[in-house]
Amino acid sequence: MYEGDEKLKRLVQDLQNENQQLQSRNQVQLASQEQTVDKLEYRLLVEEQLKESQERFVTIFEKSRVANKIININLKMIQINDALCTMLGYSKEELLGTTILQYTHPDFIQYWHDMHEALWKKELPSFSLEACLIKKDKSQIWVLVNTIRFRDKGETLGYTALQDITERKQLDKHKDEFIATISHELKTPLTSIKSYAQMLSRYFDKLEDPKPKEMLLRMDSKVNSLTALIKDLVMASKIDSGKLTPRSEEYRIDELVSEIVNEFKTTVTTRRILLKRTESLKTKGDKFKIGQVVENLITNAIKFSADDTEIHVFLEKRNKEAVVCIQDHGRGIEKESLDHIFARFYKVKEAESNVESGMGLGLYICKGIVSNQQGRLWVNSEVGKGSVFCFSLPIIE
Repeated sequence: MYEGDEKLKRLVQDLQNENQQLQSRNQVQLASQEQTVDKLEYRLLVEEQLKESQERFVTIFEKSRVANKIININLKMIQINDALCTMLGYSKEELLGTTILQYTHPDFIQYWHDMHEALWKKELPSFSLEACLIKKDKSQIWVLVNTIRFRDKGETLGYTALQDITERKQLDKHKDEFIATISHELKTPLTSIKSYAQMLSRYFDKLEDPKPKEMLLRMDSKVNSLTALIKDLVMASKIDSGKLTPRSEEYRIDELVSEIVNEFKTTVTTRRILLKRTESLKTKGDKFKIGQVVENLITNAIKFSADDTEIHVFLEKRNKEAVVCIQDHGRGIEKESLDHIFARFYKVKEAESNVESGMGLGLYICKGIVSNQQGRLWVNSEVGKGSVFCFSLPIIE
């Protein structure tokens, strides 16, 4: 083979290699271009969907019959809808740049402000409350407030929906007035009946026949039940209307629970009530009303458990809460009833035939009292093994 042929062969090989490299580069560039096109198409799709979503939000926000507003971290309204203007009687120009607290009844300003602070500090993701607003014509309107925190273009904002509940509040007011009137009217004759029963009881003490005395004792017991029922109705009405205003004082919850358990031990001989507690725990709130909760839960445990069984009362510290639990070994509660056990007027099926079961207000009142003092109330139960009712309260370190 000639030397010229060898050089030509190498040159052809080099050209072939270079051609393959160029083809590979072209393929990489084409793939890259396709990826870029795909990314651009995806970005355009996302932007289009985002635009449609924003348009839907703006439409819903603006056209909603529910009053809507968006606020910044300074609580100033930066976006509002017509429904809010109609609700308060102001124009958009008058409302934008102001805060909703400027139109709030003085009784609700501080609480609403505290909720906003907790929201911005990320202590709460959202909050709900009922408040009274003052319109431009000085009339008042009640609203249900729901506020959430969200991010938009790197800024933290708050979205609030305000629903008019004035009519419901007026109905609640009429209901409260009715219950208050009925309660007042019933108290006087019941007090008289109780007084007459006590006088007759002293008179019948002189007789040999014990039956009249027994009948009077039963009558007195029924009067006591009616009096307790009236108190429950009044308390439930206060919880419904948000008028439950507890006293606020520091007290040791371990001492309170211990006192109540000792009282039950001296008056109840058919159950063994055992108390287990940890170190001293201090809380702040209404000592009297929390005492009512403990008494009610222990009374329920006695009512729904058999004679000669044990009732355990536990008090312990969990994180920053004091947790009180009352455990019985009674018949337990069906699963279908657990979701409704704290509802007003709800009674479990097993208790419906029990004439002493009341109107189903006890646990509802307990939950209202505990919630009013920033606590929680819950239950764990298993049919045939008993129930454990627990509530928690924030403690003072």
